[in-house]
Amino acid sequence: MTGWEFTSPLALLNEWRDREDGADLHEFLLLGSAVDLPFLERVAVPAARAMGARITVVGDAARGRYEPVDVRMAGRAYFHGLAACAGAFHPKVALLVGERDIVAAVGSGDPTMAGWGHDDELWTVLRGTRETVPAALAQLGEWLQMLPAGVAVPEYVDALLQEIAAPLEGARPAGGDVRLLHNLDEGLLGQVPGGPVDELCLYAPSVDAGGDALAEIVAHFDPARVVIGLQERWTGYDGDALALVLDGRDAEIRLLAEDVPRHGKLVEWARDGRRWALTGSADLTGEALLRSLGEGGHCELAVLSPVGTSLMPEGTACPPDRMAGRRTIREVEPRRGPSVLGALVGARGVRITLARPYDVEVAVEASPDGSPGSWTAAGTVPAGETVAVFAVPGPAGAVVRVRADLGAGAEVSPPVFAADPGRCGRWADDERPRLRVPYTEQEILTGEQGRRFRHDLLRLAERLTALRTAGTETARDANVQDRYAAWLEDHERAIGAPLTGALFGHRVDAPFGPRWGPGEGVALDEPVAGEEAVPAPLPAGEREEWRGWTSRAVGAVAPEGAAPPLPVRMLVARLFVRLLGHGVWTPDDPSWREDLARLLRRLPPEDADGVPEEASQHVNALIAVCMGLLNSGAPPTGDAPEDLPAAAAWERVRPLVADADPALAGDLLIPPVLPHARVLSRSELEGLVQLAHDDDPVAHIAAELADNGWELEEDEGVHRVRGSFTNPVPIAARVATLLGEHRDIALVQAVSGGRWAFVAWRRPDLLLASAPMGNAWRLYRLTGLATPESRLGSGDGMNNIGLVGRPIRLGQVPPDTAQRLLKDAGTDHLELLERLTSAI
Repeated sequence: MTGWEFTSPLALLNEWRDREDGADLHEFLLLGSAVDLPFLERVAVPAARAMGARITVVGDAARGRYEPVDVRMAGRAYFHGLAACAGAFHPKVALLVGERDIVAAVGSGDPTMAGWGHDDELWTVLRGTRETVPAALAQLGEWLQMLPAGVAVPEYVDALLQEIAAPLEGARPAGGDVRLLHNLDEGLLGQVPGGPVDELCLYAPSVDAGGDALAEIVAHFDPARVVIGLQERWTGYDGDALALVLDGRDAEIRLLAEDVPRHGKLVEWARDGRRWALTGSADLTGEALLRSLGEGGHCELAVLSPVGTSLMPEGTACPPDRMAGRRTIREVEPRRGPSVLGALVGARGVRITLARPYDVEVAVEASPDGSPGSWTAAGTVPAGETVAVFAVPGPAGAVVRVRADLGAGAEVSPPVFAADPGRCGRWADDERPRLRVPYTEQEILTGEQGRRFRHDLLRLAERLTALRTAGTETARDANVQDRYAAWLEDHERAIGAPLTGALFGHRVDAPFGPRWGPGEGVALDEPVAGEEAVPAPLPAGEREEWRGWTSRAVGAVAPEGAAPPLPVRMLVARLFVRLLGHGVWTPDDPSWREDLARLLRRLPPEDADGVPEEASQHVNALIAVCMGLLNSGAPPTGDAPEDLPAAAAWERVRPLVADADPALAGDLLIPPVLPHARVLSRSELEGLVQLAHDDDPVAHIAAELADNGWELEEDEGVHRVRGSFTNPVPIAARVATLLGEHRDIALVQAVSGGRWAFVAWRRPDLLLASAPMGNAWRLYRLTGLATPESRLGSGDGMNNIGLVGRPIRLGQVPPDTAQRLLKDAGTDHLELLERLTSAI
């Protein structure tokens, strides 16, 4: 509980994910100077959300490492805010709070790819519980609660910090020698015991340029020996200042290897056989170590702790005078433009918070996604004010920036993202069923994690189906423009972001191992869409386990009655495809065919799924791949016993296969490299899509109508055309003629504005209804080669050639022949008329 160690924040997140007790994570707080939001959305946010956490990310208002158009989840899945002070906002903290346990990492790495993977960093990990925490964790809680008094943050970030810190404040502090230091009121160096000491070891990526601060640091400790670590090219230093400060002392410049940048910060000293270290965010500069926040210092956080062995890296020793004449310090101009700290969605609009009041009006600009050309003016914040409320597009996740001329021309601020408290809240408070951990496909195919997943997914399918059967399934409301993102987020809660990403094209699997630390490079290369890495063979015992599980899983997600939500059905189908590619079924075992056909018949979206159009594209691609595999060796039009499962499935999914985009099949097109693998090639998939398209008259008709800007939809047997046209009768007649070539009975309604026409056609009987034109049932008998189009496609469409009897008002009963036609189509005139009029 009171131990400390050096590791990475991502390792702590993965460690929490792999806990035996499956405990939820309640809070995940990240503080840094430079923050890379797209990086965090790839490697941390999905995992933390899947474990139930509310996520808060705060960075320096002058340093954002991202383009807003690359950020997808800020404001929708986590809170984002910025901080500003006289110096830089510079602490690096990751805090994880659960129902019982609390873990914090305080160190030198920003939440970026470099800070969490590439650079050499130093981290101290503090562990406790809500009952008892080490003193340093309690001090971290105190600092979080005091932070908004010294640093400008949005009001909602202040409230979040108070809530997150409360468990640390409420726990009983335990003893120990580890302390957490900050410089809100006093410089860090003044809080550290002074000298004389036997040895002083220092290294940081930035060393005092003028030498005054370094001289004060050395004088404070008055060491018998000084060692300063440098990377000749990557450390920022002034060789002349170093030589001057160290002149007359027993001193060593230690040249450190330059395989990776050393971004850790270390002040270490030895006295009477014991060593102590000050680690954290503070460089070897006056702004970092000597000054308090009120004196213009950076906002810093450090950990003072005893160390058993020196943390000073090995290197090559050289005398200080060797560095004379060398200067690698890069002068950085401070950012002087306006800064916006945060945006919060509320009942009256989006509340914008500036870093400070300005002497001029500040223009507020907003964009739905930050893309070029999408920025619009939202209003202005009056001079002297810091807070205002605006209507902005979105609003959840909308991008906000400010623009002002503060004396050097108009400049814009780094962006912030409008946070919706309802969307960014704790998933731990959501009692809807979900997988216990955010599994990735790579880890579930083999080993113990695969067994856990198989049990977990069956449990989830059973619980979700029970909710649907009971009619108690819930979903959150969302703005229309956010519908797809909200739909994905709901299902990320159930099956985790990695698996949701695999299904719908958002690649979020973290490419990291379970633990990594300083000096280990991390490759972030991902497979190109459509290129599948060669799968590893599965052991024989696991192939048998997967065969049995797949049959049970199909039964769970494709029952006769209510089924679990579409992504769960898709997940089983996707795994089915991958298992076929792994050769799980031998050539003499056709048992998979009936299971896949049964699953395929339940893959098309149902009304209860509420599937957005963007998701439907991925559904169709998956259905096409499954159909192609089922079709291999069993033609969909065959009538042999082994062909029947494919034929039955083909009739159900053919229209969806016709709409499939082979480019979205991605890594389901698996190379045929393993024994007994059943796979589908790109050319086979494209051929199947073309076959479905050629065999589906609706696809041809829809394409023809689309050329005129009209849409075709099917509503329980009625094909409805919507668009802008003067007379709907010829349109309905044209579509009925085309459908009649392939259907026993064609039912077509054309709708434009408040006008509509309906045609029911089965040779030789043609039933026409229209309103407000005609407002009557008209029954025709067509002879010879006459069609609805030839009879009704010209003029006003209301000629009397072939008319049987007189027109009958729509409110009255149509002729017997018309009633029989409608009955054979599965409806009657009353039900049909209600549907036709409600479609206007």
